[in-house]
Amino acid sequence: MNLSVKYYLILNGSFLFFISLNNVFNIDLIDLTLILSTILYSIKWNKSEWLVPFFIFVWGIFQDILLGMNLGYSGSIYLFFYFLSQVSSNYGVFEQQKIKFIIFAIAIFAFFIFKNLFIYFNHQLNYLSF
Repeated sequence: MNLSVKYYLILNGSFLFFISLNNVFNIDLIDLTLILSTILYSIKWNKSEWLVPFFIFVWGIFQDILLGMNLGYSGSIYLFFYFLSQVSSNYGVFEQQKIKFIIFAIAIFAFFIFKNLFIYFNHQLNYLSF
């Protein structure tokens, strides 16, 4: 998908909208960061799009500043799912929905494991966040 200026504006506008929603409705039950990551994973990106990872990381930094998180947390999640989308589309599994879903489910599971391990080892809390 080669993005024109119109699609870059739509992409950035949608990121601004979802990040603003995340700032307004800061609910623990709904994680809009993961919803945005799901959207990033579901798009089939072109190999030659070099501005998209930069915009994704900048929007992640913007979200971290608005929500008061550690800098780079949201941007690294966004880039992880963007990278996962690139890998799955470059190796031809993007058209096979079952394999694409399995890759996504494994990535979400790994994300939750690393997040819970970080909370456990840093704060000595047995906190399970799903």
